[in-house]
Amino acid sequence: MTVAAAVFLILCLATLWWATRPSSVGVRHTLFVFVWLCAALTATLVTFSLFPSSTADGTMFGVTLGGAGAFVLLVWTAALRAGNRAADRDKREATAARKAAPAETPRSAVIGRQETHWYRLRRTAGPGKRWVGIITGDVRRVTTADAWVNSENTDLMMSRIHDFSMSGIIRYEGSRRDVTGRVVDDVIADALAAAVREQRPVTPGIAIVTSAGELAQTHGVRMIIHSAAVEGQPGSGYRPIRDLDQAVHHALKAAEHPVLPDGTAIAPASVVLFPLVGAGTAGGDLDEIARTLLLAAVGYLTRSSAATPERILLLAYTDAELTTCRRILDTCPDVIGRQPALA
Repeated sequence: MTVAAAVFLILCLATLWWATRPSSVGVRHTLFVFVWLCAALTATLVTFSLFPSSTADGTMFGVTLGGAGAFVLLVWTAALRAGNRAADRDKREATAARKAAPAETPRSAVIGRQETHWYRLRRTAGPGKRWVGIITGDVRRVTTADAWVNSENTDLMMSRIHDFSMSGIIRYEGSRRDVTGRVVDDVIADALAAAVREQRPVTPGIAIVTSAGELAQTHGVRMIIHSAAVEGQPGSGYRPIRDLDQAVHHALKAAEHPVLPDGTAIAPASVVLFPLVGAGTAGGDLDEIARTLLLAAVGYLTRSSAATPERILLLAYTDAELTTCRRILDTCPDVIGRQPALA
């Protein structure tokens, strides 16, 4: 009996350890019943081993039992009944855990290639054809837009040059740097700061045009349109502004009649590149933001009687962004399906 008691004690302790692990959710209560059974059997065997004259009598299923066998059978029967109740509790616990667990977000792959998907507007108020498109990949490879929209906060303070954001990339790529890559002239950030001065925060959605700094030489960009498209909220960081479509309108109006902070008017932009404003570090809903930006762009080009801008591009950095943007434009009644890439 002593060996049997030792075996049940080991089973009891091992099952108890298993039952207390986080991964045992859904079987925890059933395991605890087994722990209780092993503990009871251990106690029974030890008791009848130390006190052989002890007795336990009872009747079960019309059969009279006595001694250790009666106690063991009694414990086993109680364990079976408790096991049925434990199985129900485990089922409810597992269901609750599945509901409470956050849904897994499919991982989105970064697009390494650059390709452009163009959609022609069915009708416009202005002369010539108008296009809305999606360009994929890293913005640092884009050389087909003469105006880049910088998604900025309502303080219009650019990101640090090491931040992986549209603002940080524009700030670094537009700066003048020495042979080691160190910034020696923060061209775009300084121009924006001089334009805003002490007027922070600015009205959400406004757009300010600055020069493109070194991006003019490296990427063919003539202007940066800084759009106050995200705003800070204490305790929750940055979020897209409520009227994001108005930010698109103001940015395109600025591209149509660009004026630098010193009052110098420059030639209108022909191709305007938008990032997915607010869908990056601001954490906005991708589908909602893409739909708002694309439909606002389509609406602006449809109504505008100006000759420029002729084309609007939306940057899709991941395959999820590309899929979302294509789905929205494929179902938009104001555009004609995907066209061959334009020169």
